[in-house]
Amino acid sequence: MNAKTYFIGGIATDGQLYRYQLEHIPNSVYLPFPRHDVYDTMETYVQKFIPLIDTSKPFNIAGCSMGGIMTMELLKHIHPEKVILISSVKCRKEMPWKLRQLKHTKLHRLFSGSMFIKSIEYGSRFIKEVNTTQHLREQIISMAKNNSPDFLYWCVNAIVNWNSNSDYRKDIIHIHGTNDKMFPIKNLKNVIPVEKGTHNMILSNPSYFTDFLLKTL
Repeated sequence: MNAKTYFIGGIATDGQLYRYQLEHIPNSVYLPFPRHDVYDTMETYVQKFIPLIDTSKPFNIAGCSMGGIMTMELLKHIHPEKVILISSVKCRKEMPWKLRQLKHTKLHRLFSGSMFIKSIEYGSRFIKEVNTTQHLREQIISMAKNNSPDFLYWCVNAIVNWNSNSDYRKDIIHIHGTNDKMFPIKNLKNVIPVEKGTHNMILSNPSYFTDFLLKTL
């Protein structure tokens, strides 16, 4: 495992998302979110990651949730050896209908970034796996608060308006929970299913994904 593996996080996360993987996977690097510009689209924003990646040597990229979407956009500009998506989607068609419709209704614009953080703080009380795992809820809230409200507002809008099509490389390793409510597995193609896995499964079962990545990379 000589190639570096770069990890990109999901919305309202930071390096804590991959803490276990970074400790156990050799040559693993977390890519912090670059500063966004208010006029950035997903397509323009992801190019800010490129200077952080050493493309002169073989490398891999792993992205979780929004990080997977960003990874798919990065593939238009760089060429990693291996691509791993976790709890994400490969193209707009794999998004649930309700999320795609927000592009037209624009209802998401009614919720500020601060409201997004509050919804995570309050809503996490009712997620069983979050509340049955020691310190997991505190970690999720901490990650959300480490993101600026303006950036979170931008993230939601960028995801809603993402226009990527189905023309992507076919060797992507896509691992996805069968109980993912954010991106239902029924909408996805060519995935490795994780039985009873949820959208937060990388946090609730970090050792499973670390073992998977160690075998895959």
